[in-house]
Amino acid sequence: MEMRKLCIFDLDGTLLDTLRDLHLSLSFALKQKDLPSKTLFQTRSYIGNGIVKLVERAIPDEKLDMLDEVVKMFKEHYDAHCNDHTALFPGIYLMLRNLKRAGYKTAIISNKNDEAVQILKNIYFKDLIDIAQGVSEGIKPKPNPDTINKIIDQLKVDKNNTIYIGDSLVDVESANNASLDYLVVSWGYGDLNGIEKDKIVKSSIELESKIKELKPIEMDVNEILKHCDHTLLAQGATLKDIYELCDDAIKYKTASVCIPPYYVKAAKNYVKDKMKVCTVIGFPNGYNTLRTKVFETKDAIKNGADEIDMVVNIGLVKDKKYEKIVSEINAIKKACQGKTLKVIIETCLLTRQEKVRMCKCVTRAGADYIKTSTGFSTAGATKEDIMVFKKFIGENVKIKAAGGIRTLEAAQNFLNLGCDRLGTSSIVKIVKEAENNA
Repeated sequence: MEMRKLCIFDLDGTLLDTLRDLHLSLSFALKQKDLPSKTLFQTRSYIGNGIVKLVERAIPDEKLDMLDEVVKMFKEHYDAHCNDHTALFPGIYLMLRNLKRAGYKTAIISNKNDEAVQILKNIYFKDLIDIAQGVSEGIKPKPNPDTINKIIDQLKVDKNNTIYIGDSLVDVESANNASLDYLVVSWGYGDLNGIEKDKIVKSSIELESKIKELKPIEMDVNEILKHCDHTLLAQGATLKDIYELCDDAIKYKTASVCIPPYYVKAAKNYVKDKMKVCTVIGFPNGYNTLRTKVFETKDAIKNGADEIDMVVNIGLVKDKKYEKIVSEINAIKKACQGKTLKVIIETCLLTRQEKVRMCKCVTRAGADYIKTSTGFSTAGATKEDIMVFKKFIGENVKIKAAGGIRTLEAAQNFLNLGCDRLGTSSIVKIVKEAENNA
């Protein structure tokens, strides 16, 4: 199994010791309004639900009409003094550096105002944290899971491959609301009563070790199936075979059936709206003329295809004719008439530099997916290919892995890496065999 790939951290009390600066800003704001001062220990007990709640907890009930003014004074003071006494907790820098070197993505979500979060990120975590997000207009504070979910989407990592690390019950609630696994540090500001002991870590060394020990949560087989394009592209496929493929796809709720163009009309009439029908264009070599590919696409759409998997002209890639490639993909996208387009680049035939350029071409041309392989060349999808895709495709382009995905473990690994679709003829067969042997 692949290791966890995204670590989302709380900030105050987890990575940074910000208590003294928070206390001084609170003291300043309270003093401006002649409100009772608070001890450092009291300020610590108020932390966890954001600035507004921190200030609200510090103001006497009969003075809560001053809340907005005090919050404003606090924020102004804290934005100017958020790093006067703040420091990393022991071992945090080394831990984050080691996680980044091991290939983890990292993020921070904080309930403090975003301006201060960005200041602290640039000071302490410039090359160690991929995304940091604080509270601002339109951003809901924790334990609301919206920001967590947004970051997971932005970094293109599956939830099963993500862990949340915080220091309080608010963080535990945030993780639970987002359906994430979590760990809680013991050196922070939160009350640890009620938190499971095996979730608590007592040092940065232990935290790093536990993160690296964690394995992805086993996916439910139904979760895997709904990402599969159940595929039959063999030369000898008969109409009976296609109908059986469709029956299995409907029964096991796969994403689509992927079939030869000749059978699209019959398959669509057979499944109607119960299953999406995907077909291939310029398959498997990709060297048809553009006019031929466009005709194939329009014909497939007319016959009822919901999705098109086209093969690029590999010769154009080798000749570095990237503008022609963009034009070809764009023309086929237009011929799709709003239907989904996946672009097969046959990664086994390309250098890394060529794969990077194809990521950019697919993005520029407006395709919906980039796909690794036809399954008919020298090799199929690899982890390395997916990592290149994730780094260089645009945010609106999804990933389909295909070729050689023959086990549930392999399917889960590709999904955990960030693939949205899998082209495979094996997964449904495995599930059927397991049912027959039960």
